[in-house]
Amino acid sequence: MADATALKIKTVTNGQPRVLRIASIIVSILALAAMVSIALEFGFVTPPLPEALLVSVQVVAIVAYVCLRVYQIVRAGFRWEAIRSCMPDFVLLAIAGLVIVFVQVEASHQPIIKASALYVGVMQALLLTRLLIAGVRLNLALSQSHLHPARVMALAFCALILLGGLALSLPKATNPGLLESSGMCVYEHILNCMFTAISACCVTGLAIYDTGQDFTLFGQIVILILIQAGGLGIMIFGGVFGLLAGRQLSLKQSLVLQDSLSHRTIGQLRSMVAFVVILTIVAEAVGAAALYPLWSHLDSVWLRIFYSVFHAVSAFCNAGFALQSDSLIPYRGAWQVYGAIVPLIVVGGLGFPVLSDLWQLAKLRLQRFLASISRNPAHRGPAKRRVLSLHTRLVLLASGVLIFVPTLLFFILESDPLLSSGPGTVPPESQKMVDGGVMDRLLDSFFLSITCRTAGFNTVEMNVDSMTSSSHFLASLLMFIGGSPASTAGGVKTIGIAVLILGVTATLQGRKRIEAFGRTIPEDVVRRAAAVVFVMFGLASLSTLLLCSLEDCSLREALFESVSACGTVGLSTGLTPHLTLGGRIVIMVVMFAGRLGPLTLLVALAGRRKAAQYEYAMESVVIG
Repeated sequence: MADATALKIKTVTNGQPRVLRIASIIVSILALAAMVSIALEFGFVTPPLPEALLVSVQVVAIVAYVCLRVYQIVRAGFRWEAIRSCMPDFVLLAIAGLVIVFVQVEASHQPIIKASALYVGVMQALLLTRLLIAGVRLNLALSQSHLHPARVMALAFCALILLGGLALSLPKATNPGLLESSGMCVYEHILNCMFTAISACCVTGLAIYDTGQDFTLFGQIVILILIQAGGLGIMIFGGVFGLLAGRQLSLKQSLVLQDSLSHRTIGQLRSMVAFVVILTIVAEAVGAAALYPLWSHLDSVWLRIFYSVFHAVSAFCNAGFALQSDSLIPYRGAWQVYGAIVPLIVVGGLGFPVLSDLWQLAKLRLQRFLASISRNPAHRGPAKRRVLSLHTRLVLLASGVLIFVPTLLFFILESDPLLSSGPGTVPPESQKMVDGGVMDRLLDSFFLSITCRTAGFNTVEMNVDSMTSSSHFLASLLMFIGGSPASTAGGVKTIGIAVLILGVTATLQGRKRIEAFGRTIPEDVVRRAAAVVFVMFGLASLSTLLLCSLEDCSLREALFESVSACGTVGLSTGLTPHLTLGGRIVIMVVMFAGRLGPLTLLVALAGRRKAAQYEYAMESVVIG
C-alpha cells in the first residue's frame, strides 16, 4: 500500500505539475465564467449579453475541462482509477452523443439545430454536475482542515443559502411586476429572497413571498432544490457525490458525515448513505404518485407532475412549503392529505437510523418466513434474532404518544358542542376546525398533531381568530419538541424529551441510574439532552422578546412565530409576511440556528477546548 502511494506521488511529480496547475486555474476560471453565463441566460427574461456569446463560453469551458481530464488520464500512473473518477463526465458526454444521433435519425427537418440545442442543454447539465462535485471537493477539503465538523456544517449551509438567495434574486425567478406592485426597493427584495432561501434550506416553511404566486417556475425549482438539499443535509449530499465520484472518504471526512447522520459506526457509513438516498427516492416517488390525482383541476400534465413532486419533497423533508397561498386548506378532507402527506411527514421525521433498524428487522423476518416455507433443509439454518435498539424503541414510543395524545387534546380544545354536535361534513367555505363534524374535527386534530412537529402544512386556519389560545399553546409545545434525531425534522427532538422525562422519573423514584427497556442510559446523554432543551428554550425566549419589542403583535403571535422558527416548523398565525426589517432578521437567524441545532451551533462557535486536567473537590447544594 505504501509502495502504491509512493508510486502515485512520483507519477504526479513527473507529470509536469506546474503545467497542470496553470491548466487547472484556467479551467476553473472558465468554469466560473460558464456558471455566470448560465445565470445570465436563465436568470433574466432578456439576457444582458447575446445568447450565442453565453453558449460559446459554456462550450469553451466544457472543451477545456475535457482536454484537461484527458491529459490527466494519459499522464496518470493508475489510469483505471483516473477514468473512474471521470465517470460522471463520460456518462453525460455519452448521453449527449446518443441524443444527437437520435435527433439526427428521427428528426426530418432542422436536425442540426435541434441536436445543437440538446447538446448545449446536456453540456449545461454537465457544468452544473461539475459545480456540485467541485463543491464536494471543497467540502471534503474543509473536513480535512482543523475546523470542527460543526463549523464545516455551518459553512456548508451558509454557502448553500447564499447561492440559493442569489438565484432567487434573479429577475426570472420572480413574477414580473412584483417589485412595482409591492412598492419594495431592490435591497428589500434581495433580503426577502434570502429569507426564502434560509427557510427552504432550513426546511422551515415561513415565507415573506407567496411561493405559488410570486415565484416563477424557475424560482420554484430553485426552492425545491434548496428544500431537498437542506432536508437531507449538506454533509449527506457531499458524501453521496463524493462516493459517486469514486473517491474514498478519510476518517475525518467520515466523522463529518457521522456528525450529520448521528450514526456511530464509521464502517457502516457508506451503506447508510446509500440507504438514505434509496429511501428518499422511493418515498418521494411513491408520495408523488399518490398525490398526482389531487391536482385534477390543473390542465397541464407536466404541471400536475411538478406539483406532486414539489409537495412530496416538501412533506418528506418536513419543509411545509406549498404552491397554494393557503397551504392544504383547499384539499381539506381529501384522502391524499392523510394517505400521502401524513406518511411522508412521519417517515421523514423518524430519522434514518430508526428506519434502517426497522428495515433490517423486516428483512430478517422475511428471511425467516421464506426459510420456514422452504422445502430445502439447507435453507433452514439457525434462527437469528434481532432486537430493536434502545434508540429506535424510544423514538417509536415517543412518536406514538406525541401523535395520539395531542390528537385527543386538539379535538377536545377545538370542539364546541353548541355549534357542531352533528356528524355532518365540512362546508366548502369553512376554514375553522370547530365548524366541522365529529369525524372532520378528528381528522383535522390528527393532521395537526403530526404537522405541528416540524411539517408546517395546515388544513385549517392557524390565525388567532380561528383557533383557541389553548390550541396555540399546545401547538407551540409540539413545535418545540419537534421530530427525532438524524431526521429532516427540527426541534429539541423526541429522544431529548424522553431522556429528560426518564431522568425526572428516576429522580422521583430515588434511583441512581436512568433505565429504559432493560438498558441504562449514560449520564452524558442526559446532560446533552438538558443542554439542548435549555439552549432551545433560551433561543425561543430571546426571539419572542425581540419580536414583541420590534413588532406590533401580541405575545401569543410572537411566541407562536418564534417557536415555529426555532423548531423549523413553518406554521404561522399570519405574522411573518408583515414583519419589519428587524423582525425578518430575527426570524432568519433563529431558523438557521434551529436547523443546525442549538448545541451544534454553540460547539461550532466555541471551537475546540482541551479537557481540564484537574478536578475540584465535590460539594453539594440545595435544590428546591
